[in-house]
Amino acid sequence: MQKSHKSSNYTHRKLEDLNLIDDFLFQEIMSDEEYGEKFCRILLSTILNRPIRHVRITPQKNILGIDTNCHGIRMDAYIEELPETPLCDAEISSDVYDIEPDNGSDRHSLPKRMRYYHGMIDTQLLAIGNDYSLLPNVVIILILPYDPFGKNRMIYTVQNACLEDSSIPYEDGAKKIFLYTKGTEGNPSQALRDMLKYIEHSRQENIFNSDIASIHEMVADIKKRKEVGIHYMKSWEREKLFREMGKEEGRAEGITIGITEALITIVRKKLQKNCSIQDISEALEESPDTITPLVELIEQYPDASTEQIFEKLNEQNVILH
Repeated sequence: MQKSHKSSNYTHRKLEDLNLIDDFLFQEIMSDEEYGEKFCRILLSTILNRPIRHVRITPQKNILGIDTNCHGIRMDAYIEELPETPLCDAEISSDVYDIEPDNGSDRHSLPKRMRYYHGMIDTQLLAIGNDYSLLPNVVIILILPYDPFGKNRMIYTVQNACLEDSSIPYEDGAKKIFLYTKGTEGNPSQALRDMLKYIEHSRQENIFNSDIASIHEMVADIKKRKEVGIHYMKSWEREKLFREMGKEEGRAEGITIGITEALITIVRKKLQKNCSIQDISEALEESPDTITPLVELIEQYPDASTEQIFEKLNEQNVILH
């Protein structure tokens, strides 16, 4: 999910001090070839309180807007639950999930943000000519260290309904689940309470069952990996660089330049040196899917200023994580 400048706290923390509620660690485990699927199945099973056996994960899935003037989104983990027995040779997903931690950088617009994400995800799920009945259910799950609605509930499940008569079924397949890690109201399972506590504070003393023990082993192994440590250090240094470049450009142009605008400046300079999208992606440790829309805009409007490109980008999907 697109989160503008997710790391609102730029104090450098050691990798070993990160928790699963931190986006970097969550993404590292969810995208790991060895652990991603198992982690996802355990997490979904605990949240939904039912077995999850077969899933297909697309980490950091990008869905672009219909044109350059429309928002795109980037999801931390796009998850398809697959049926036990596919109806045909192709694997057909019965439900689609987007699971992400959210540390509250944009909490005031949360409901409308969820509405937009549902719409964008739906655009990817139905081929031309297919009947609407084939549209999979879509569930967006946010794990939050803050209370999104102020009622101290651990679980807030939101679905569309008929206001005049709530007994009328309205099964459009769209659902939002907000999980407040510190909530005490309601009747969540003990397994979910324990899991959310561990996600917020991923430490040895918060291992309360075998599922969490399995996840903790994954977390410990990920944190020990040299390549993950290098990736974490580079991502922090890159973010720091973007902020410093943003300040310098802000002084030069008399405007406040943020991280995304600094990225525009860097990509433009790379293009002037005839760097390819792949070269730029590797240098900045961003995926080509993130860099490509920005490159296309810069090439489409070669005389546009950084600020104009940013406006056209309109917080589309070239977002650091």
